[in-house]
Amino acid sequence: MNSKNEHSVTYDRLMRLPVVLFTSFFFVRELLGLNDFLARPPMGLDWNFICTLAARISLLVFLGLLIFFHTIRSRPVNQAVGWESKISALLGLTLGNVLLLLDRSTPSPMLDLVSTTLLLAGNYLCVVVLLHLGRSISIMAEARKLVTSGPYRLIRHPLYLAEQVAIVGIFLQFMSWQAALILLVHFFFQVRRMLNEERILTASFPEYRDYASRKARLIPGVW
Repeated sequence: MNSKNEHSVTYDRLMRLPVVLFTSFFFVRELLGLNDFLARPPMGLDWNFICTLAARISLLVFLGLLIFFHTIRSRPVNQAVGWESKISALLGLTLGNVLLLLDRSTPSPMLDLVSTTLLLAGNYLCVVVLLHLGRSISIMAEARKLVTSGPYRLIRHPLYLAEQVAIVGIFLQFMSWQAALILLVHFFFQVRRMLNEERILTASFPEYRDYASRKARLIPGVW
């Protein structure tokens, strides 16, 4: 193996570490939170409790899969250059979790139910997409393998859509102007991530241009 390849392998392994550690932190945090949640079960059948439990479990599965697939992911065949794509990727990844550091808004049974439903749906879809994406998962704008089957037959960025559904669910629990600002900035950087990824995929896979011309980014018929 020449020095260039050695550098590439070392760089790829080092770039996995922050993501794995960051995700592991929230995995442990959610696991402890689930333990506390189960320590106070409701009396009788409670739909909100069941939805919340399912949402928490699906989130743990999603985080666990992120850790696993980032650990075994394949090496990129191409990657974006420059700091903008890296900063956008990191902020897009982390800003949504900043919502969890805010004070919760006044409890509302209806909002809590909507929030839990969105979290459950978003986390479930994340798991489905991630299982299909597998070792091609990437946080930075990198090309590994062109995936156009499964959820990617419907739209170009199903994982981003699933994540945004879950993030909106989190936002409903922390509604404030600060939370709204974080949500908007988070979505801005998610859009930047999508555009950066599309550029590198177009440069890496000639067939991607045709695929992109036929599929919407997030919402068919809208964008």
